[in-house]
Amino acid sequence: MASTVTPVLPPAPEEVQHVEPNHFIIWLDKHIGQPNECVMLKHSFILAMNPTNGLYEQTLEIDDTDRSLATNTAILVRIDNVEFMFQIFDNVEKCFEVIEKNLHKRIFLITSGSKGKILIPSLKINFPEMFGEDNSMYVFCSNMNMVQVNDVRPTNAWAMHFLDDILMYNHQNELLPRMVYDAASYFSGKANDLAKDGKFESALQYLLWAKQMYRRYTLITKINTTPELESVDQRDQNIKHLRSQQTDNDKESYGEPCQ
Repeated sequence: MASTVTPVLPPAPEEVQHVEPNHFIIWLDKHIGQPNECVMLKHSFILAMNPTNGLYEQTLEIDDTDRSLATNTAILVRIDNVEFMFQIFDNVEKCFEVIEKNLHKRIFLITSGSKGKILIPSLKINFPEMFGEDNSMYVFCSNMNMVQVNDVRPTNAWAMHFLDDILMYNHQNELLPRMVYDAASYFSGKANDLAKDGKFESALQYLLWAKQMYRRYTLITKINTTPELESVDQRDQNIKHLRSQQTDNDKESYGEPCQ
């Protein structure tokens, strides 16, 4: 199947306060550093920050993946105008350690079948609440056989024990749209939580990210997300109204005489 190349969407016109990304794409695969692997991800989905000037102006290249692997550090990338932390691994132990240090973040974990066989059981034992139905781990594997068919032995029989925790894909054209939609859903839900805490500026930023991801999902899948976008727009207006009320209340209370 040929890779689908899609343009980078322009930033949405709304201006909101910048919020540092608290979402982290972690990719574990012994082949991820090879230039002919995951071409769709590297050359049409993600813009990488140029370390010489701090600007997002290049696609994710082999130098970026080599740098992440060699230094064991995350790099900042963008899907459209949405920033993500991004780190790749070819070592299960190093991957586990980074996940352990970032449990407070929303982690989008992608792993090969062979590496996931080791990593996923360890994650479920040590951090049982971290991943599950609302935060699935993505298993990206060309051979997804979980049961024996005739004389063909299963390659991923281990996955049968984690069907509530994983989603399995054998092509990036299916994996990446699902990750984009899940990111949109996460941003949308996070905005609700922030608004309940009175953090209206941050909530508006997350709604903006949600809209961008829903639009990206529609662009690459041709699946209509109008209901989701309308819901986001309505909550955007509601939060802006609450923010306005908060500002008015602050103005009214400012300078009141001491009793």
